[in-house]
Amino acid sequence: MPQNRKIVLKSHPKGPVGVENFDMVTDQTGPMAAGLVCVKVDHLSIDAFIRTTLDGGGFHQSAKLGGVVPALGVGTVVESGDPAFVVGDIVTGPMCSQEYAVLPAAMCGKVDTRLGSPTAFLGALSIATGLTSYVGMKYVAKISGGETVVVSGAAGAVGSLAGQVAKLLGAGRVIGIAGGPKKCAFLVDELGFDAAVDYKAGDVSGQVSALAPNGVDVFYDNVGGEVLDAVLMNLAIEARVVLCGAVSQYENMADVRGPKNYLKIAERDASLLGFTIFHYPDKYGEATTAMADWLASGELIVHETVGTGLENFPAAVRALLDGGNTGKFLLKVS
Repeated sequence: MPQNRKIVLKSHPKGPVGVENFDMVTDQTGPMAAGLVCVKVDHLSIDAFIRTTLDGGGFHQSAKLGGVVPALGVGTVVESGDPAFVVGDIVTGPMCSQEYAVLPAAMCGKVDTRLGSPTAFLGALSIATGLTSYVGMKYVAKISGGETVVVSGAAGAVGSLAGQVAKLLGAGRVIGIAGGPKKCAFLVDELGFDAAVDYKAGDVSGQVSALAPNGVDVFYDNVGGEVLDAVLMNLAIEARVVLCGAVSQYENMADVRGPKNYLKIAERDASLLGFTIFHYPDKYGEATTAMADWLASGELIVHETVGTGLENFPAAVRALLDGGNTGKFLLKVS
């Protein structure tokens, strides 16, 4: 079995996560057995949920001290103990932050390159990103024609797709919230958003009000905190607020702060809806087909930020939380 470099959790973060909370070690890959596959990891997905695994609790699988840090990835089968997989198959799954992953074959999905590139299965065609965007907009927000939709974290992996999906489903006006003029220009000029709010410029509520004078019909929130409060002040009657993520809260999961302006939900006869994609397995096929069709037609634009080197995984996680990426953030392992 090959030598395996991996990133392990050295210490639980006390406040913002830093590279000092991680370590790189080298050991042998785990033993093979029936029902397992050994995958050489090609790319890892750098996602905000990784931060929630580092404190020893939370919704997602937690990293143990000295244990490999969770991450989704795509790679190539180099040894198989399952007849459904052969050497050379490209697969995606919970590879974790390492060069080689030995895991149950049932946890892997074969990559169909007729639908998209291998890295697309960490982005537009992945459960955590593309399918979340599609299901969240179609079945949770229930987009209908002509509505005004606001998306926070709009220049990130989920937000950049969710805004485009809203347009493709018939939204009348899509406004993205992002940090800085460059990201705002990216949303409008490259992705086709109708307008953008720069939260770093301040007065987010006032910016949203100016761009959506008749109110926000759907708010697809990936950020939480002050951004959520600002948009709550601008809801239209019977608006839907969809809670997809709350990256502003992930650095302090022991003291998560809810919205101060939640009474606007009652005042506007609105709905506050939370969801995770895992509750919609019956929609995976439909979502994959729709996203693949939009990719093939060029109607869906995907931007990737790609780093290189497994040793840079800790810095990549920190950069993601600091807003250092545009679109999908990937790390090429070697």
